[in-house]
Amino acid sequence: MNTAERLIEVMNILRQQQSSSVSELASRLNVTMETIRRDIRHLEKNGNVVKMHGSVRLPDALLEPSYKKRINMHAQVKQQIGRQAAGLVQNGMTVFIDCGSTSFWLARALHQPKGLQIVTNSLDITSEVLGRNDWRCVFVGGQMDTDYRAALDQEAISQARRFAPDLLFLSISALDAQRGCLDLNLQEADFKRSLLKLARKTVILADSSKFNKAGAVHMADFADIDLLVSDQAPEGELAVALETAGVEVLIAE
Repeated sequence: MNTAERLIEVMNILRQQQSSSVSELASRLNVTMETIRRDIRHLEKNGNVVKMHGSVRLPDALLEPSYKKRINMHAQVKQQIGRQAAGLVQNGMTVFIDCGSTSFWLARALHQPKGLQIVTNSLDITSEVLGRNDWRCVFVGGQMDTDYRAALDQEAISQARRFAPDLLFLSISALDAQRGCLDLNLQEADFKRSLLKLARKTVILADSSKFNKAGAVHMADFADIDLLVSDQAPEGELAVALETAGVEVLIAE
């Protein structure tokens, strides 16, 4: 396991249990105490963890609710965004929908187009669209993340990169004027980042609570995306950054 893989695994462990002793991390990753301390220093420098005496924990801002809770947080707004985004999909398209909570509401709202091919790494979205109309549904699989109910590992990336979708729909944890599109999960961000150059158009689904919110992992620059669908127009520095990067903003009604 190389350094990048260890950092991902440390964050995954902390995301599951919020905190851990340094010795437990060293044991689970089968590395020396010095190696794990070096990894923790790297994560702390980037604001991803907080060191305590003999242990480490996630910062309060990065304690993400469970997937089922996220689906129901701001649910009405996310449904509006999902319905607006569904209007972008046309007959015969290949559409990739990621495992985010707003993406789930997009999948639920998507009914009218014919002849779609839906590609996803999400079990819930697969269940939602499977057998709908005359569509084809492709699940890109690998090792499952039990919280996200999705495949995010290298096998899932390899399978996903075989497709060239017309539309790539991505949910996101935060939008920051200086740092772009941010996530809270290293593995999820890596998965999304690997797909950015494949689609004709990349669409970010994010309600206004994500504007200038804390995020730990850089997923994409604004120049990497084409369209933001949200419930409100961004303001101030965020609006300027999006406009400068040429990102179109679509407001859900």
